Amino acid sequence: MTPAATSHQVSVFGQRFSYPAANVAAIAMLAFALVGTVVIAMVVVGVVRELASSLRFGRRMGATPLPQFQDALVFEDEHPRAFCAGLLSPRVYISSGAVTTLDETAVNAVLLHERHHARRYDPLRLATGRALTRALFFLPGLRQLAFQQRALSELSADESAISASAENRSGLARAMLSFSDGADPGGSAGIDPARVDHLLGEPPSWGFPAVLCLVGLSVLALIVAIAVLVGQLADGSASLAPPFLSSEPCVVVLAMIPPSLGLIARRFAQRQ
Repeated sequence: MTPAATSHQVSVFGQRFSYPAANVAAIAMLAFALVGTVVIAMVVVGVVRELASSLRFGRRMGATPLPQFQDALVFEDEHPRAFCAGLLSPRVYISSGAVTTLDETAVNAVLLHERHHARRYDPLRLATGRALTRALFFLPGLRQLAFQQRALSELSADESAISASAENRSGLARAMLSFSDGADPGGSAGIDPARVDHLLGEPPSWGFPAVLCLVGLSVLALIVAIAVLVGQLADGSASLAPPFLSSEPCVVVLAMIPPSLGLIARRFAQRQ
């Protein structure tokens, strides 16, 4: 806890006890260690929760043999629904209500949409994003990035279905309306305006969130740099000159200012 083997003594009812002298850097290092432990624990808990949820869903769906419609498993539900589930072996599921309610073109478009999710292992991708979002709660913009990841996966699946056949564009629109009309009052299903615009032929307005990524990475890099510096201080030796960056840390900081300002200005211009 200190560069030198220094200890202090205290007398309690005639009994002498010794304790190490902790400096500020050592206390800060302990705080970083606690935060790291919390992050690791939350990652483990998040992964266990996602795996447990996937296993429960698999057991519930596998309790009785499900009939197949093309390559999708059909479950009994009067409401029109379709989704892709499964982390390591994703499968496409469609409700009996969707099979009977939707026309052939709409059903085929929905299945193409969900097959794209299965091919790209989107359930695993989204579960990983959820686990990291809960664990790295202190990073700004991470929750928004996870939301955009989900929205982008839906747009990508729509694009895959439309590229297979032009008539799937209207089929997806009809299916989206049916899913929204048949959703439970308290459910989360609804019509995504971005998907509607995309189905109407408008190009997606999505752009890479460079500013959010830059802010998140900057905060993460700052935390790591402070942790390394504090660790060196607690050990008795400290240096602000990482050999792989520069001999002068101020040069690195000054070099980061122009691209940062450029990205912020570009983002502001796009919003205007």
